[in-house]
Amino acid sequence: MQYLGYRHFKSMKFFVFILFISAISCGTLDPFNQSQKELDVKIKTFNFEFESKAFDRSARFVHPDYRGDFLKKTLEVSKKTSFLEASTLDLKFLLNDKSVSISPDGPTEEFNKAELTIRYQLSILPSTKLKTIVVKQEWIKLNNTWFVIPDIDSFLN
Repeated sequence: MQYLGYRHFKSMKFFVFILFISAISCGTLDPFNQSQKELDVKIKTFNFEFESKAFDRSARFVHPDYRGDFLKKTLEVSKKTSFLEASTLDLKFLLNDKSVSISPDGPTEEFNKAELTIRYQLSILPSTKLKTIVVKQEWIKLNNTWFVIPDIDSFLN
C-alpha cells in the first residue's frame, strides 16, 4: 500500500514537471512575450486588412474613440488610393511614454504602448501618380487589449 502511494507521488511530480516545461515553451510564464505576440498578430492583421481595403474589418482594431472618424475617412481612401508596397521602418515599445529596453527576443520589460513606422508606396487617383509616405501607427493597450490609433489623414493629402 505504501509503495502505491509513493508511485502516485512520483507520477504527480513528473506530471507537474511536464506542465511546467510546457508552460515555459509556450511562453505563458512570460507576460511580456505574450503581450508582444498578441501585438504582433494584431499589427499584421490590421495592416493586411487595411492595405486590402477591408476597412470595416480592420476597424475592429481601431481605438473606440477613433473608430467613427476612421470609417468616415476610409471611404475617401478607398476611392483614391491603391497600395503598392509597405515596409516597416521602426517599432518602439514604451511604458508610460518612456522607451523600454529590448533584447533580440523583444522587450525585456512591461510595455503599454508601441509606435510603428511604416513607409507606403501608393498610387493616387485620378492622376495615377506614385507617392511615398511615412506613417506612424500608435498602438496602445486598453483593458488588456491592443488598439491602434491610425494616422489616416496621411493617406488623404
